[in-house]
Amino acid sequence: MSLSSQQSAPIVALHGGPSVPSNYLYPLEDVVPYRSIVFYDQLGCGKSDEPKDISLYSIEDSVEDLKKLLKKLGVRKFHLYGQSYGGILAFEYMKSVACSSGGDENDAKCLSAILSSAPTNVQEIEKQFAKLLDELSKTTEGQNATEERLEELFRTTHQCRMPEMPEMLADAYANAGSIWRGTDAIADYAAEPPPEGADRMPSSLVMRGEHDFVDEESINGWKDVFNTKFLRYKTLGGCSHHGLFENPTLYGKVVDSFCSEYD
Repeated sequence: MSLSSQQSAPIVALHGGPSVPSNYLYPLEDVVPYRSIVFYDQLGCGKSDEPKDISLYSIEDSVEDLKKLLKKLGVRKFHLYGQSYGGILAFEYMKSVACSSGGDENDAKCLSAILSSAPTNVQEIEKQFAKLLDELSKTTEGQNATEERLEELFRTTHQCRMPEMPEMLADAYANAGSIWRGTDAIADYAAEPPPEGADRMPSSLVMRGEHDFVDEESINGWKDVFNTKFLRYKTLGGCSHHGLFENPTLYGKVVDSFCSEYD
C-alpha cells in the first residue's frame, strides 16, 4: 500500500485523551495538503472497539496496536505526529523501537516526530492545571464566577483561545470514550529515557502554544528523556493547547516544514 504523495512520506497522527477520537485532527489535511495523513481511533473511542475490561488498556498496549496498524497498512516510512497524550504515545513508540535493536528490516521506519502540547509528567501538569485555574479565579473576570463560567474562562485562555469551541473539537470531546479516558487513566505517567545502548530515536520537534496549560517546564523535560541529538522546540505565539484551530496556517507550516527536512 502506497501512502506517499509527491515523494513525501505520510504522517501518522496520534490523537490525545486518552480516548478523545481522532476527528479533531482532521484539519491537518487542510493545512498540510500535499502529504498523506493516517488517522485512526485508538482502542476505546471513535470507530474502534470499546471493550469494558480495563486490563486491555495501557500505553504499552497502545504502542503495540500502533505497530500492528503500520504493518497492516504496509507503511514503510513515515513521520509521527502526536497531539497532547498522542505525543506521549509517540515518544513511547519511538522508545520501544529504539530498545528493539536489530529489528526486522521490513519494519516501518519513523523518519521524524512531532510532539504537540505533550506533557512529560502527568501529575505535574495536573498541578499546573489547578494553579492556572486558581489564578483565573482571582482575576476580575474570574471572581465570583460560577464553576461553569470559570471552566469556560480556562478553555478560552489555556485550551482553545476562540470565542466558540470549534464544532469538530467539541464533538470529539463530547464523544470521547468512557472506559480509559483522560489524565486519570495515565495519572502515574512520567517519561523516562531509553536504557543505555538503545538505538537513537528519530529527530523530533516539541511544540506548544504560548498560553498552553502544558507549560514550558513540562515541555523542556523532553530533553532529559530523548536520546536523539536533534531535538527542537517551537512555541506558537498567541496559541494555547489547540494551535491547529487557533492559527491553522502557522501550525500547518511548522508541521510540514519540519517533516520536509526528513523526507
